[in-house]
Amino acid sequence: MAAEKSKRVSPTLLIVISMVAGFIVGLLVGNPMNNVKFIGDIFFHLVQMGIVPFVMCTIIEAIGGLTAKDLSDIGIKGIIWFAASSILASAFGIACTLLFQPGAGLADSALVQNAMTTAEASSGTWQDTVSGFFGSNIVASMGNGSMVQCIVFAIALGLVCSGWRQAHDNKCVVYDFTVQLGALILNIIRVVMKVAPVGIFCYVSAMVGSMGAEVVIPLLRYLLVLGGAVLVFMILWIALVCVRCRLSPARLIRKMWRMSVMALSTTSSAVTLPIEMQDAKERLGLREDIADLVLPLGMPLNSNGASIHLAVTSLTIAQIYGVTYAGADLIALTVICTLLSLANAVAPGADLVSLTMIVPQLGLPLDSIGIFAGLTYPVGAIRTILNVNSDVYCALMVAADYSDGINRSVFDADN
Repeated sequence: MAAEKSKRVSPTLLIVISMVAGFIVGLLVGNPMNNVKFIGDIFFHLVQMGIVPFVMCTIIEAIGGLTAKDLSDIGIKGIIWFAASSILASAFGIACTLLFQPGAGLADSALVQNAMTTAEASSGTWQDTVSGFFGSNIVASMGNGSMVQCIVFAIALGLVCSGWRQAHDNKCVVYDFTVQLGALILNIIRVVMKVAPVGIFCYVSAMVGSMGAEVVIPLLRYLLVLGGAVLVFMILWIALVCVRCRLSPARLIRKMWRMSVMALSTTSSAVTLPIEMQDAKERLGLREDIADLVLPLGMPLNSNGASIHLAVTSLTIAQIYGVTYAGADLIALTVICTLLSLANAVAPGADLVSLTMIVPQLGLPLDSIGIFAGLTYPVGAIRTILNVNSDVYCALMVAADYSDGINRSVFDADN
C-alpha cells in the first residue's frame, strides 16, 4: 500500500506540469488554443460557483464559534495586520515604480499607439468605494459576487450567532446548518479540484496563445518591476514572520509551496482558499480558530499583491503618458490603491477590473488599460501569490501572540 501510494504523482506536481505545458503549447500553437479556453472557463466556474457561500459559511462558523473575548482579540489583531501590510504594499509599489521607471520610453511605441479597450470608466469617488462595501440586499450581493458586502453580512450574522449560542447553551440551529453547509460545499470544491490540471492547461495555453511574445517583450520591464516588487516584499514578509514567530524560513517556504503553486497557476485567491486553509492547519500548525477567522477575512480585506499591482500599473501608465505625481499626490495614490485593493475581485482577470476603477480617478486615458489586456495571466499570477501568502503571514503574526497559536510539532514535521 505504501509503495503504491509513493508511486502516485503529486497533485501539485501535476498542476505545475500542466501550467508549463500550457505555456509551451500556447506559444507553439498560438491563437487556435483559444478554442479550448472554454474548458478552462468551465473549471473555474465550477470552483467559483460555491466560493461565495463557502466563504460566508466559513466566516459565520469561525465568528459564531468564538467568545466575546476571542472576537475582540483575534479579529482586531488580524484587521490591524491587514491594514498595515496593505498600506505598506501600496507605498512599496510606488517606490519601486518611481525608482525603476518602467513606463519611460514607451510613448512612441506601436503597443501604446494601438492600445484600445472596451472597458467603461468607474466614475465613483473613494467615498463611493467605501460605501460600496455595505450592500442593501445580501441576495443581490451574492448574485453579483460582491465579496466584501457578503463578508460584512457574514460577520454580522456570525456575531449574532455567537451571542445567541452564549445565551442558549451553545445551541443555534442556523449556526449548525451553516457549519454543515460549509463542509458540503468544501467537498464539492475538492471533487472539482481533481480535474484542475486539465482546466489549468486549457486556460494557460489559451491565454499565452492569444498574448504572444510580441506583447510580453515590450512590456518586460513593467513585468520585471512588478514581479521584483512582489518578490522583495514577500521576502521582507518572510523575514518578519520568521523572526517574530521563530520559524525556519526554508521550512516555511516549503510548507507553503502547495498553496503558492495553486495561487500562481489559478490566479485566483478564492480558488486557492480551501487548500490555503487546509495547509495552514495541517502543515504550518496554525491554530484552527485563528485560521478559520483570519484567512477567509484576509481574502477580500488583505490583498497585498493587488495593492502593489495597482500602484505599479497606475504609475507606469502615468509615466507612459508623461504625467508626474509628487508629494501629497503620492500619498493620495497610496490610499486609493489600498482602498481599491479591498474591492478587488477574487477571480482571474481581476487586474483589468481594478484598473477601470483607478485609471479614470487619476485622470489617465482609459484606453491605456488596453496596453495591459494581454498580460492578464502573468500579472494575475504575480499578484495572486502575494495576496494568498500575505493572508497566511498575517495569520501567523496573530498566532505569535498566543502560546498555542502555532503547533510547533506540526510545523516541524516532514509533511
